[in-house]
Amino acid sequence: MKKKIDIENQAQHVSEFLKCKNSFEYYCRNYVILELVGGDKLMDPYDKQLELVDLVQREKFVVVLKSRQIGISTITQAYISWLCVFFKNVVIGIVSKDGPEATDFARKIVSILDNLPLWFSVRYKKKSEQSFILKNGAKCYATPVTKIPSKTLRGKSVTFLVLDEAAFTENIDEAWTAMVPALSTSQMVARKNNVPYGTVILSTPNKTVGVGRWFYDNYRDALSGDDILKYFEIYWKQIPELANDPLWYKTQCQLLKNNQLKISQELELKFVSTEGTFLPGNICKIIQENTRNIIPQNTFRLFGGEMWEFKEPQPGRYYLIGVDTASEHGEDKSAIVIFDYETLEQVWEFHAKCAVSDFAKAVQYACATYKNGLLVIENSCGYGNQVVETLERSDYFNMLYKEHRSNKIFPGLNINVKTRQMAIEALYNYVVQFPNSIKSKRLAMELIGLVEKKNKVQADTGCHDDLCMALAVACYVRKYDPPLGFEVGTDAERYSGDFKLMEQLNDISDKSTIESMNSTIIKNAKLKIIEDCMKQGSSVFFDTMNEYEDFEKSAFRNFVVTRNY
Repeated sequence: MKKKIDIENQAQHVSEFLKCKNSFEYYCRNYVILELVGGDKLMDPYDKQLELVDLVQREKFVVVLKSRQIGISTITQAYISWLCVFFKNVVIGIVSKDGPEATDFARKIVSILDNLPLWFSVRYKKKSEQSFILKNGAKCYATPVTKIPSKTLRGKSVTFLVLDEAAFTENIDEAWTAMVPALSTSQMVARKNNVPYGTVILSTPNKTVGVGRWFYDNYRDALSGDDILKYFEIYWKQIPELANDPLWYKTQCQLLKNNQLKISQELELKFVSTEGTFLPGNICKIIQENTRNIIPQNTFRLFGGEMWEFKEPQPGRYYLIGVDTASEHGEDKSAIVIFDYETLEQVWEFHAKCAVSDFAKAVQYACATYKNGLLVIENSCGYGNQVVETLERSDYFNMLYKEHRSNKIFPGLNINVKTRQMAIEALYNYVVQFPNSIKSKRLAMELIGLVEKKNKVQADTGCHDDLCMALAVACYVRKYDPPLGFEVGTDAERYSGDFKLMEQLNDISDKSTIESMNSTIIKNAKLKIIEDCMKQGSSVFFDTMNEYEDFEKSAFRNFVVTRNY
């Protein structure tokens, strides 16, 4: 009878073992015991914890921005215990900001293993405070970044790597650079043998420079959608148990001595601005807070980049489309940002490293989608000119913004020392006055990474400002050279207006013509064309009338679509 019972138990154990191996969630809910104040407790993972594990299993490389004390390290420790029990010869590498942190991380994994039933057959060959080796060959090593960063985890064929509190770890960039070659090889072997592998970078946010810079860069790159790292963000309010507890947040704030800087970092997921940051600290906080829970209505891959649409084009709305072009072989990316001309709300965005010819197609796609608008392409470099030339030959040539230079009219916007400064000023005014209009996390990360160096505003070393510059050129036109629009009739698709009339206006605006004609005649001619447009039920947009002060008093001004900063 006893032998029969033993056989039944063995069969049950084998069945449970296989269930656990095939489902981390099943293993976690039924066998992971946590040492908590007041007594041990079976883990009951919440949805966001399981969502993270699912992302890690699917995408392999994940950077996690998190609030403090919400169980992300705990679920990672549980996942590591699962890897060690069910897969032979896995090698776990854990890098923490200091020795005590590394020891604590490893100790909690050992605690989970020690609390498993005996029939799991977890046996140690070797065990210390920061490492262990199991009989099945699974190994785990926890360490701070060593005094010589390049020697961190040297000689360890890590298949699953965790960088804990990465935004607060000194020399993490050097250690990472040294680990990558061996890590790539080990993970390739794991992939070929169907063993789970991956890299998880965990941290609350820090500053965008200094120690926190490496984590900020990787999180920002993950947001781009075309990086090997995928981003995961978890905020304490997303956890019902914490959000519904009236004391949890208050207690955390008290533990942080109500220091607003630390609260912003540790609880509110805000990268903290530093001296030299372009935007004021409070604005950096607002745009991060505003974009945290915004999910694009539509996303899709396009020429290696990712398009984010926050609001579909609306009938009767007019849009500004800012374009910044980069070489596919450089560090920068090409970018498109679209916002509503009147409400200043961001509605669309595209960011990619691709061939200029492909990017020109992406610009045409943006124009086809938001065709009631003005297309502002920065044309200071050859790449921008290439896009301009492509658009001139397309169906969207009448959407191109044109500027007057050297008594001639040029499509696109030339960014020189003067106009760049004006564009940056316009960008500053736009973001500071309307921070809630920013919808994109990618754009928010670039904005808070702008710094002032030697009287020049630019992305910090190693950072990018592609989306910022696409927005800036549109802001420049919006502020300094606004398209004055007269909308008549109900045909909302005719925002570009009667092109022949637009050509007339551009001709009259030509400075060589201005020099040869009396200004009053010019003004009357312009107003006559506008009046003709209104009679014909057309719409027309042209560059500027700022030189005519009397125009402000004109009855036609009532029809002008403007909102100056």
